[in-house]
Amino acid sequence: MKDNREEIRPYVADMAAVERHILEALERQHKDDTFKDFPNALGFVDRLATLLKTHVEALETHLGSLPGGSVAATVKETVTGVLGGLAGVYDKVRKDKVSRALRDDYTALSLATVSYTLLHATGLGLHQGTTAEIALRHLQDLTPFVMELNQIIPQVVLKELSFEGYDVDFSLSPQAVRATQEAWRTESAREEVAGAPVNYPAR
Repeated sequence: MKDNREEIRPYVADMAAVERHILEALERQHKDDTFKDFPNALGFVDRLATLLKTHVEALETHLGSLPGGSVAATVKETVTGVLGGLAGVYDKVRKDKVSRALRDDYTALSLATVSYTLLHATGLGLHQGTTAEIALRHLQDLTPFVMELNQIIPQVVLKELSFEGYDVDFSLSPQAVRATQEAWRTESAREEVAGAPVNYPAR
């Protein structure tokens, strides 16, 4: 019989590697002078970076409680496979517009949220309550940031266009934000769904 705690370890390491990689990209964005012209974007990046630091610390602490070797070794083994997709998104050399950097952040956060969804389900299925709880808590932390990006990006795009000399109608920025938010509102999301409470297994 396989040890469920040992089985789940690589998945926890995957998440630690993903979030650390995103954190490194955010720290580079913080140092990018271009962001200084966009205080709302810079503030977003800094708040998200602070959150991800706590996530990485929590994941690595949890990883240390699971059997299967050192934390450093486990995380190193996951970097190539898990971060292959993110490597193309976060090019360390490339210097993009702030809107494109935020687009990359959105892509990375989408990967993180779906990965946490997978980790939460895996934790539940393997009766690893602590892992399931951490995954769900971190997922709940990240989803508001994804929604906030939907509000920030239209404003940033219009401001960049104005910097390039175009005649921009900034009064339409709220309309762009509302349209984006409306696109995410489906009938099923508007309906109240009464779900059964999650019962985490004893650990």
